[in-house]
Amino acid sequence: MWWRVICINLETRFWSKIMKVFVCADLEGVGCVVRSEHTSPGGREYDRARRFFTAEVNAAVDAAFSAGATDVLVADSHNVGLNLLPELLDARARLVLGGPRPLAMVEGIQEGFDAVLFVGAHVMSGTPDAAIPHIFHGRVAELRVNDLRIGEMGLNALLVGHYNAPVVFVSGDEAACAEAKNLLPGVECVAVKRGVGAYAAISHVPSRCVELIAAGVRQALARKEQCRPLRTTEPVQLRVRFTTASGADRAARLPGAVREEPMEVSYTAKDMLEAFKAFNTMADEVEAVPFI
Repeated sequence: MWWRVICINLETRFWSKIMKVFVCADLEGVGCVVRSEHTSPGGREYDRARRFFTAEVNAAVDAAFSAGATDVLVADSHNVGLNLLPELLDARARLVLGGPRPLAMVEGIQEGFDAVLFVGAHVMSGTPDAAIPHIFHGRVAELRVNDLRIGEMGLNALLVGHYNAPVVFVSGDEAACAEAKNLLPGVECVAVKRGVGAYAAISHVPSRCVELIAAGVRQALARKEQCRPLRTTEPVQLRVRFTTASGADRAARLPGAVREEPMEVSYTAKDMLEAFKAFNTMADEVEAVPFI
């Protein structure tokens, strides 16, 4: 009989495979969110935007568990990380909130995850036909890692890639989806709106956004093996162009930073984690919140 017990135990382990899912949640890419009135605490539309935000994250969380996730960690990664409504969040999820925090928008990824979802993502500065394009409070004009021009999405994808986690799903506007597909082969994307200006969009209504995100997450996790962690070569060359020379003045105070041009600073790091920490320190030096 002992061999039957062993077989049962092995079968149980097989069917109860652990799948950990990390959700990086930002507000600018949420459906029906288009202006600072939505994204800034105290804005007349902020409370409504928080409900839209929480609903989209809940859709992703529920879909992840439906797809077999055994653990879902959500990082509230807009502004200072106090935007999601915890009392309305799916009770099965864990929540990262508040800030600053060591890994900013992806704090907690160091626990180790099988798949990463970006909900509410937005594009980098200078992208046309995009809703609220920016990099970290608009004080960074351009960011490059080993000559690859990226925004917050790319920086976070490289950082979770450092921890061997692939980004399998992105939701945001059409421009964010295009940026994601150029950067992340195989990623599943859901466009909840189409930017028609920096602060205007044609959007699906919230109930439809929730449906689209849930379906997209289920599809993404069903074929997550098609996605690979995003990585770059080492050492890592970081180049940051700020919107003002005074911003570069302050960023250049970082030990090891090199002033390349009046508004541009570079830094050479041994790996992506060090490069990220250097960028976060530069952002803090120019008085920008380390994540938004």
